[in-house]
Amino acid sequence: MIKKISLAALFCGMMMAVQAQKLGHINGQMLVEHMPEYKTAYEELSTYKKQYEDALLAMRTEYEKMIEDFKKSEQTAPKVILDTKVKEIQAKEQGIYDFQEQASADVSAEEQRKVEPILEKAKKAIEEVAKANGYTYIFDAGAGSMLYMGGDDITKLVCTKLSIPDFTNEAKEAPKK
Repeated sequence: MIKKISLAALFCGMMMAVQAQKLGHINGQMLVEHMPEYKTAYEELSTYKKQYEDALLAMRTEYEKMIEDFKKSEQTAPKVILDTKVKEIQAKEQGIYDFQEQASADVSAEEQRKVEPILEKAKKAIEEVAKANGYTYIFDAGAGSMLYMGGDDITKLVCTKLSIPDFTNEAKEAPKK
């Protein structure tokens, strides 16, 4: 009998603990995209990326001119000169490839360097709002893995914490794809 009462009390305690959990959700991606720091970082990153694009365009233009010059002299130039031009074209082609690889790595590193502190700030604000309002779990609706959005939408609270405009109506009014 005592075992049954203890078991029932334990079961009731567990049920109350489960029911006491407070769940919330937020679209983390939209939150970050609405932060002024993100907009600034995105503009700076676009400028940074454009420098590489311009340099690559100049390299490709030079490469195309080398090919054009080769074609013009192909029928009349001596074999040694043609062989040298082919090697120069191949070296230029390899240089373009190497430049693209390095540029891609540099842009990715710069993006991570600029976005990481913004993500940390958003995460910290979400954590502070969750703790201050007694949430046990906050789910990221923007991650695409939520099948049901139960619990409270904490977007307004986090926007207030970050001092940015609330964008929840914007998210609801966005056209479905």
